[in-house]
Amino acid sequence: MRLRTILIFTVGLSLLTAQATASERCSDEVFLRRAYLTVTGALPSPQACEKFLDNESANKRERLIERLIESELGMKYMLMHWGDILRIKSEFPSNLWPNGVQAYNRWIYEQLLNNVPYDEMVRGLLLSEGSNFREPAANFYRGFQKRTPQNFYANINLLFLGNRDCKDNGHLCFSQINFKSTKEWKEEIIYLDYHKSAPWQKIILADGTRLTPIYGEDWREPYVKWLTSRENRRFAEVMVNRMWYWVFGRGIVHEPDDWRKDNLPSDPQLLAELTDYFIAHNFDLRALMKKILLTKQFNSKMAPDGDFVAQRLPAEVIVDAIGSITGIWTTYSSRVPEPFTFYPPRTRSTQLGDATVSSTELELFGKVSRDVSLESQRNNTLTSRQLLYLMNSSALERRIRKSPNLQRIYQNNPTIEAISNAITLRVLSRRATQKEIAMYKEYAEKSGLPLMEVAIDIVWMQINSNEFLYNH
Repeated sequence: MRLRTILIFTVGLSLLTAQATASERCSDEVFLRRAYLTVTGALPSPQACEKFLDNESANKRERLIERLIESELGMKYMLMHWGDILRIKSEFPSNLWPNGVQAYNRWIYEQLLNNVPYDEMVRGLLLSEGSNFREPAANFYRGFQKRTPQNFYANINLLFLGNRDCKDNGHLCFSQINFKSTKEWKEEIIYLDYHKSAPWQKIILADGTRLTPIYGEDWREPYVKWLTSRENRRFAEVMVNRMWYWVFGRGIVHEPDDWRKDNLPSDPQLLAELTDYFIAHNFDLRALMKKILLTKQFNSKMAPDGDFVAQRLPAEVIVDAIGSITGIWTTYSSRVPEPFTFYPPRTRSTQLGDATVSSTELELFGKVSRDVSLESQRNNTLTSRQLLYLMNSSALERRIRKSPNLQRIYQNNPTIEAISNAITLRVLSRRATQKEIAMYKEYAEKSGLPLMEVAIDIVWMQINSNEFLYNH
């Protein structure tokens, strides 16, 4: 972009701090954007911004949260979180293939859509068997590079108990699992060998629980019953902590999948209270999310003056945000030859559902590879390469210049004041301040640029600001 915009850019870098207020509770503008990005991975539309900001009802935050959690965008963004830790990917190392990926994603989405309790959802995964195409949950066992009872058990402990090191012999519960191919391309049947002799040794879990596999029965069942029971508090704690991590970018136990004895929770009372709530509400994931989003931490203003720590937006969210701002979306295609090659226009990056599908921008901003089930695989650190792309990319400049959304803003708003406000609503989800309007007006007068050129520079500057790049 033109060097003359550097002056406007340096002012834009301080927009985050300019919004700080003396109150402990964050402003409605901040809360609106924070809630949308956290729950849906998307920016609110300008219309949604004005509707919320003009609403004077006392419970409007709670009502917004409920609506976002139950929205299709909200459930599909939650699906992305699950896809990351379950490693949903067509090719290596999961090798689920497109048919399996589509079926698996649909199964998880239906669990979220129907608000299936967390314990029931986990039982559906761990007790699954059958065709990877016709019984989608069975892809849980197909997604492992090493198909051994020990590896199944290690990953189950990591996902649902936060244990990275399993020293008990619970893996014997998964030693009946077998795989066989069919004549259909890439179809595989997961089945249990009920004729396998029961283990002669006792199965003793880490907490001392003893399980006795019985010949001719599914040996997974007693383990899964123990795992998902209310008495096994760790099962609920790990999900509570994982949800907290998804909201705040840092777990109460951090890393969220590393529950070592010397890695203690930063706030044991908070973890205990949320876990009690989760169990009392029958493992209701929506209720848990709502409870977290109504905490003082989420409603607080940004640190250091408040409790909310700003987080750089995930790769998918940044790419989608630029698409929604400009009206020009990234197009996607799968390199896996069948059955899906081209994704429909305007497909969101957060809804790709397959880590094999990517783009240059997604890779640049740290898209998850889904090669492991660790939350730490996602890197949201802002790098110099990312900043250089945003400041100097000719492709990004072309998208802004050709933006149909910006054209409409220019046509419908005849003054710099109106244009400034319309752009700020779309990019930063708030109205422009008088100080900002004065700054843009001064820039327009000193530069002598046509109004459309000024509008282009304002969009470019705001996209390069910390306020855009961070959920604050």
